[in-house]
Amino acid sequence: MTKPNHSDMEQPTGHSPSGTGASMSGRRFTAAIAAVGALSLCATMAFAGAPDAYADTYSSTVVASASTTTSGTIPAGQLSVVNFHPKWGDKQSNKTAMLKYIEEAHQEGVKMIVFPEMALTGYVSSSDPESDAYRMAVSQAETTESPVTRELAEAAERNGMWVIYGTPEKIPGDTGHAYNSAFAISPDGKVSAYQKIAPVEGSWATPGSTPVILQTEWGMIGLSICYDTYAQPEIERYYAAQGVGLLINPTATSRSYTDIDGDGAKDAKGWEWYYRNRLESIASRDGLTIASADLVGNDGNADADGRQPYDFPGGSVILQGGFSSCKYYAGLNSDGTILTAKEGSLTNDADLKVSVGSTTKVENDFHPDYYAKWYAELADKQESGQTLSYRYGSKDAPTTAVANVSGVWGDKDANTDMMLKYIDEAYSKGVDVIVFPETILTGYDSTEPKGKDDAHTSDPEVNKLLAASDDYMQVVLAEKVRGADGDTTTRGEHVQKIAAAAKKYGMYVVFGLPEMPDGGPVTDSDGVRKVYNSAAVAFPDGHTDSFQKMHRAGSEETAWSTPGSKPLMFEMPEWKDADGNPLKAGVDICRDGHFYPELARYYAASGAELLLHPTATTGNAWYRESRMGSYTDRDGLAVVTDNVWGPDGYPLDADGEPIYSVDDNGDTISSGKDVAGYNYMGVGHDPFRTSSLIIDSWNDKNGTVFDYATGSAIDTSGTGKGASETESADMTFAEGAYDPDNLEYRSMDLRSSGFRVENFNARLYSKMYDQLAKRFISGYRSMYPEASALDKSMLAAPLSQAKAKLAESGKYTDDTTMTLTEAYEEALSLQNNTTFSSEQNSLVTTAAEQLGTAIDGLKVKATDKAADTPSTSVTAKKQSVSPDGEKAATAPDTTARTGSDVMALAVALTLLAGAGTAAGAYARRKTARSAR
Repeated sequence: MTKPNHSDMEQPTGHSPSGTGASMSGRRFTAAIAAVGALSLCATMAFAGAPDAYADTYSSTVVASASTTTSGTIPAGQLSVVNFHPKWGDKQSNKTAMLKYIEEAHQEGVKMIVFPEMALTGYVSSSDPESDAYRMAVSQAETTESPVTRELAEAAERNGMWVIYGTPEKIPGDTGHAYNSAFAISPDGKVSAYQKIAPVEGSWATPGSTPVILQTEWGMIGLSICYDTYAQPEIERYYAAQGVGLLINPTATSRSYTDIDGDGAKDAKGWEWYYRNRLESIASRDGLTIASADLVGNDGNADADGRQPYDFPGGSVILQGGFSSCKYYAGLNSDGTILTAKEGSLTNDADLKVSVGSTTKVENDFHPDYYAKWYAELADKQESGQTLSYRYGSKDAPTTAVANVSGVWGDKDANTDMMLKYIDEAYSKGVDVIVFPETILTGYDSTEPKGKDDAHTSDPEVNKLLAASDDYMQVVLAEKVRGADGDTTTRGEHVQKIAAAAKKYGMYVVFGLPEMPDGGPVTDSDGVRKVYNSAAVAFPDGHTDSFQKMHRAGSEETAWSTPGSKPLMFEMPEWKDADGNPLKAGVDICRDGHFYPELARYYAASGAELLLHPTATTGNAWYRESRMGSYTDRDGLAVVTDNVWGPDGYPLDADGEPIYSVDDNGDTISSGKDVAGYNYMGVGHDPFRTSSLIIDSWNDKNGTVFDYATGSAIDTSGTGKGASETESADMTFAEGAYDPDNLEYRSMDLRSSGFRVENFNARLYSKMYDQLAKRFISGYRSMYPEASALDKSMLAAPLSQAKAKLAESGKYTDDTTMTLTEAYEEALSLQNNTTFSSEQNSLVTTAAEQLGTAIDGLKVKATDKAADTPSTSVTAKKQSVSPDGEKAATAPDTTARTGSDVMALAVALTLLAGAGTAAGAYARRKTARSAR
């Protein structure tokens, strides 16, 4: 499988990377004491309690409290992202460069600086444990207590700054793998680590499982790395629901950064489309501000000729989402393109308001209870051996169509006649699937229903019904949908007509309407009677089914619509994939797809290749393509999305008064005035003059991997012309209009369709949504046992004993001291961890055992041929005992001391006096190595 959306070249083998081997081991002592003050700092950090930074995991019982800051303003110049060019395999050089950036940023008033993914080491993608690249990533892995980390932490504290950067991170007890992590250092020097949840860098990188949220003065930030951000929307959705306003994205991405014109220079057009599509859709959908820092320049293990396998564009940005566009605060050229191929830091050029989005709030139809169940279903499949990875791989695909139309408000007869004409036209063009807009059967607008207040249609019979009811128009005109072919008693009259046309032509027809629940309208807590906002699907055999909108928008939520709860996915056996399996489609409506990606992700991971999406949105062409196109590029879902095109609501005169009304007898009367506008948005507004789209992957069209003209990796084949006044000049913009020019259709190319998201962890996401449901939905019963805090009790005794041993400077051999130091460092990192839960208790067990083994393995230095003397640990219980039961005394060490030993003794005395912890380990490593 090709690695999607990342630097996907396998790391080549070659000469030994600089900085590895024994010389690199020596550098682990560079954090030796420079002054007693430095030792005191390390000691304080090592045994401090939980950091002030707020950390929350999906399994933690800690949640944001009333005192949590969820919004704030970042003053201009205080947030920085760095286009960073690492020296591959040379942590010391990269650390020095980062420290310089930090000091310079401090001089400029920066309060948070973000470096890219793997900035500390350079980028690695490898699954070959024998390769130099693989070995470099694992051998150079850090802990939150390692010397390099502490040096950067001291710089962060000294400058009162947040410092965030990417690095491989050690896994206790696992010397063959590492995490691909982001370390976040707070202004008081405390270090939190986020482990990339879906790494695509090869088998050296072990997936993490813990979202990390940190409290800042500007609000809460969430950590995510590259592919986690671009291909795992569940993570940022979780963050947004927990109150995060700022997403931090260390990244190393170069997809489609390639020479497209043969001049020998890389072009950023394809990369920029991808990068913008992912970041902008996230920022806009979830209401997030994003700080994204990317690597720049050549990187990776060089071959014998000095050539490196990767070339990163840079392109670090700070942006914020909006409904009609995204605003960039850093990273753009004057022409609006992203700044690439240039090293350096960038800061926000204006004050930046950070706040929390609204679409991850339960009161806005966010349903973590549903999502937890859907993802659990997917997890069950994974755990039974299914891969949840699909590729359609066949040219056998339908021709699909969208009708750019709007309905006559409240007139089902007129709208059904209009749809039947488009179905006829579509059949004449060879169309197999046609999608109409949301609520096309009745119109979308809702208006005050009391008495005669909404009786303003041009249809006298409908006006009588509206005048006699206090229900909204959609409730009065709702029809039942589901039924077998020929069912004339259950299904509504107009549903039956559309179903007959679908059967006549062997076509799939999808259209929006208000659907009557089986038991009649549902009465909400305010006494308002409601029905479903549904998409009816008429099948080629004449039967009908429906999808009931789950995530409602605007007035429909309070006025007339009750939410559905069940996905709708079905097979289309007329078309087969490369393995002979039928094409599968899922259905959602408007906001379900524009703002709530969980449903379409469920469809895709369940094997759907096609998403059918009726909508009624005023979102512009950017909004439509960035939201719906992301499903195609990220999730492998081709999309047919049809939007209302034309006015909506009852007709108004130039004064904004209804043209039609009813008298006291219920008879319709007309003012006779000219129609000047319509009730939805009023006179002078055309809110639905936007696009319908048919989207699939680019599929090497024109012999190129993406559209060289635009950089796009998706193909709309000329659909979407409704958003352009020029391209829609021949179309008719009117309620109920039939115009063949309003029909857009195309044959689809589904070869690349299919869900192929790497390291998709459905169980983890189910647990994350379950945690949100527990927090936000009263009475929700969790699907999973309650996790508790990380149990660190096993670490206390071996850490204390290791501390004492490391204070005995010069007593033990260099190699055994080094082993103990590294084990101590890993254990101390877990001791100070504030983000893991009981689900990571096995790491604590491993670290404690590893530390005990290292203590047992200590060997006393010998100046003659005497045998090495093993040490003792709390786990080994190898202490010698005298015949009378007392512990045998140990003979004093009378061996001569070298200069290094004298230095070690001085360090030990300092450590003992100051109760040093991590600093003792670092100092011991320095003195041990210097004696070699």
